[in-house]
Amino acid sequence: MLACFRCGSSQCVAPLLPENAILLLVDGTCIFCNRLVSFILRRDRRGIFHFTHVQGELARNILARHGLAPDPDVIYAVLDLEKSSERVCRDGEAARQIWPRLFWFAAVLRLVPLFLLDVQYRLFAKIRYRLFGQAEACLVPSGDERRRFLAGAP
Repeated sequence: MLACFRCGSSQCVAPLLPENAILLLVDGTCIFCNRLVSFILRRDRRGIFHFTHVQGELARNILARHGLAPDPDVIYAVLDLEKSSERVCRDGEAARQIWPRLFWFAAVLRLVPLFLLDVQYRLFAKIRYRLFGQAEACLVPSGDERRRFLAGAP
């Protein structure tokens, strides 16, 4: 991995991402989450979204900077990665960052109270393994997907 021109760290991934990139931290063992990643990749024509598994070291380092512990039941969206304005959005707030960038009509999510989006996401997160299953290990991205994943599987 390249060293960051700002901090010199080999862990820093900012130089590898486009200026407006959003890094999604997803559960690598959740089959639904991996299908969701594939869905997003097919529709993200501008290459905004990049991914890493929440179980990996990169995700742990990012979350630690914000006083958060990795939780596979949470989807995280990291905006302004490695900048002073870096912020981590969770659950419903992450959905507000993802869906309007893929579908213009999803901007309506900004009208839905955040607590309702969070409740919906947390309820689904609790049953997703029962509905879709769970892999033994983090799934490895294939082909073109690989270039949009950072730090791969743990």
